Amino acid sequence: MSAPQFAVNGRSLREAGSGGLEQDAVGSWGVFAQGLAAAAPSVAIATVPFSLFVAAGKGAALAAVVGLAAVVLVAATISFQAGRTVSSGSLGTYAGNGLGPGFGYAAGFSLLVGYIGFATTGTLGGVLYFESFLESVGVRSEATWFKLALVAVVVAVAVYLPYRGVSISAKYELVFEVVAVALIFLIVAASYTSYGWRLDVEQFSPAHLGNSSTFIAAVTAVGSYAGFESVASLGAESRDPHRTIARSLLRVVLIIGALYIVATYPQILQFRGVDGDRAILPQVAANAGVGWAVYPVGLAVTVAFVVFVTAVINSASRGLFTLAREGALPAFLTRVHPSHKTPVAGIFLIGAIAAAFSTTATLISVGRLVFDVYGGYVANWGFLTSYLLVVVATPIWLYRIRALTTAKLVVSATAALAIGYVVLSNFYPAPAFPFNVLPLIFAAILFAGMSRYWYLRLRRPETAARIGSVQTLSEAEQARLAELGILEVLRAGGREPASGPPGPKTAPGPRHDEGALV
Repeated sequence: MSAPQFAVNGRSLREAGSGGLEQDAVGSWGVFAQGLAAAAPSVAIATVPFSLFVAAGKGAALAAVVGLAAVVLVAATISFQAGRTVSSGSLGTYAGNGLGPGFGYAAGFSLLVGYIGFATTGTLGGVLYFESFLESVGVRSEATWFKLALVAVVVAVAVYLPYRGVSISAKYELVFEVVAVALIFLIVAASYTSYGWRLDVEQFSPAHLGNSSTFIAAVTAVGSYAGFESVASLGAESRDPHRTIARSLLRVVLIIGALYIVATYPQILQFRGVDGDRAILPQVAANAGVGWAVYPVGLAVTVAFVVFVTAVINSASRGLFTLAREGALPAFLTRVHPSHKTPVAGIFLIGAIAAAFSTTATLISVGRLVFDVYGGYVANWGFLTSYLLVVVATPIWLYRIRALTTAKLVVSATAALAIGYVVLSNFYPAPAFPFNVLPLIFAAILFAGMSRYWYLRLRRPETAARIGSVQTLSEAEQARLAELGILEVLRAGGREPASGPPGPKTAPGPRHDEGALV
């Protein structure tokens, strides 16, 4: 028997169950592991501090603090919705709640572009670090077949773990990410001790906050957190999702932020005589007197890249799955493995796209590292667009359901201003070529993706209206909305009230094993 449908302020919240995904598959640690792996702190610690230093010099540490503040505001804003409703559609669903199905589709599609870009750059990063590790132990080959074989290995492992199940991949993600971070911190600790137990006060001088370069560097700092929001994609598979996801959003951001700040300060101490054309961590290790550490760290970062790709494939496949359930994408993307309960069609599609782009990067003359940088920049635009739409949409939705408070409005508005500044900083001052063109490439991709929505709006308006409708209201939220007279219970196949007027007595919550999905 179908669970009841709901309508909130005239908008139908529909369907029951998880569409075949495994319910109660992961607990709070699994959700946390997903966000941690997708944000890839080990990868960021290995690359971001030097990028901040290039832009802001010794203001890099404060740039990391500013970036953390901005992302905390975004995470808090997302949690305002996640505590009330969850979905495997992640930010696309949340943007649609406040701004309607068109913006919901735009946010969901933008997030997919970001995840596909990260799956590609993560694959290339894993290949490059694995090559570097093999070279350090005496195995070296410039043959194209060898490089393509490494691409195949990285993608195969990154696809296999999500294919087997979200709980399995979450366990490996958490273990490998912790190991990678621990090994990198051998170099970080050596940086502290070799400098001596004194504070480099210049790094934390308030004067840096009056320098625009600090805030320009904060753009990179914000981008380094991209992926944390992927915890919201496990709304159909996590235990106690409304509490778990809302808390995990902030926990992931705060823990990663603390790691970035702790790792940025000592690395800056060792940025002397650094060659910007070589991997940074080995040079920091050499300056800190622990050159031997590059061997385990090189292998650990390789594994971290694979884990990173695994995490973004998990999130992207569930975004595809949800849009397909709503009718916005082809139905084959709703296919779920009968035993593993994973969205196999989406998993294999994202893996194939990552393999195709990585193969192209290997074969063309521009170089894999350059392709990696440009691809990551385009991917970041997908995340920035989704973040901006959801922080604008959230206070609108909260107002409509009579849950907006002054504090929540201030947090959401400040988050919107922070992300808006990040976007503006990518246009003014105008960056050099090709970074002035890459946002236009993202815009072209988004325009092409939106053509699908516009087609549905014209030819199948009922399908277009369903975008962003698959989500699970918490029982507490159902009761609150019913008390306010906002929630309406509908028959499974129609729009009539199920029994009597809407209200607390006629709006029962879903059974524990089903959930109310909209």
